[in-house]
Amino acid sequence: MEVRSIIEREGLSKEDIITLLRSEGNDRDILFQKSGEIRDKYAGKKVWLRGLIEFSNICSKNCLYCGIRKGNRNISRYNLTDEEILKAAAFAYEKGFGSVALQSGELESRTFTNRIESLIRKIKNLSDGKLGITLSVGEQEKEVYQKWFDAGAHRYLLRMEATNPGLYSKIHPSDTLHDFSRRLNCLESLKNIGYQTG
Repeated sequence: MEVRSIIEREGLSKEDIITLLRSEGNDRDILFQKSGEIRDKYAGKKVWLRGLIEFSNICSKNCLYCGIRKGNRNISRYNLTDEEILKAAAFAYEKGFGSVALQSGELESRTFTNRIESLIRKIKNLSDGKLGITLSVGEQEKEVYQKWFDAGAHRYLLRMEATNPGLYSKIHPSDTLHDFSRRLNCLESLKNIGYQTG
């Protein structure tokens, strides 16, 4: 009975959340029914498919926890061709996926910027503008984010592994490529441009 009274309240305390997470039997059934109602209200009974295209593991950063960091000499590097990326995007579109996510290591260069912009435009073209595009390609200048948004990307994933500046500096070597405030500024730029930002 306690679960029913908790889920009917406006706000939840830490103790309420712990109680809900520990619920069993009939209480768990009540919790699942309520969560299903909330899901249906906000998301409906649809399944959204997103194709992930990890097109490169080449990275300019050297984040200490990351397997594709620049300093890791024990992995084989790869970089898919544009044709391979477009073939994967076409597959996603033909199979009814709602979007694709283009993901790679973090690189910043005019060549990289232009390549991503071209890929976005080609993916939009091959899907008649219907395939959503998420990018996860790291820190860039605001103008680059704007260029990609204007080309048709609408979501951006930029990992923020630690929001504590001290911890951030421990897992990101101290050099010009790792700056806590720049990471925050990039997230702010993305939101201001209009990306759905994760």
